[in-house]
Amino acid sequence: MESSEYKWYILQAYAGYEQKVKSMIDEQLKLNKMEELVEEIFIPSEEVTTKKKGKARTSKVTYFPGYILMKMNLTDALWHVLRGVPRVSGFVGSDQKSPQPVPERELADIRQQIESGIKQKEIDSTFSVGQTVTVIEGPFSEFNGVIDAVDREHNKLTVLVSIFGRATPLELDFDKVRLES
Repeated sequence: MESSEYKWYILQAYAGYEQKVKSMIDEQLKLNKMEELVEEIFIPSEEVTTKKKGKARTSKVTYFPGYILMKMNLTDALWHVLRGVPRVSGFVGSDQKSPQPVPERELADIRQQIESGIKQKEIDSTFSVGQTVTVIEGPFSEFNGVIDAVDREHNKLTVLVSIFGRATPLELDFDKVRLES
């Protein structure tokens, strides 16, 4: 059963250090015997897979760099402990001394975005049929063409390039072309 004393707050940390700060918070909670005051520490992020030169690379993309969401019973003692953690700038809210909790529905929206894989979709939707691209590598470097097909599974494009006045299809990796604006 969830207690109404536990509310979501946003802690601001140095961007790129969210996981380190989370570890330091966990450590400080144990040292100060305050684990029961924090129900959950949540860093909104998503595993994203990209392919470059035929190799799949998985990385974690943080939705809100520099922000850590915490469900906790924010006491004065806990406030002081959290403010003392290295690379923590403070709380997001009306004022640093009494930060405002985040409504539960906002957290539900963030979790829904992560479950739907919104960052992966952003990466996957970089190329689409009909876009004009410039080949940036290989024997057809600097040729312009139009995307005829997108193979997201293999990160390849079929690009129609005009060679001697004829549309010639080229199969290219995503990283071998640049989108034209």
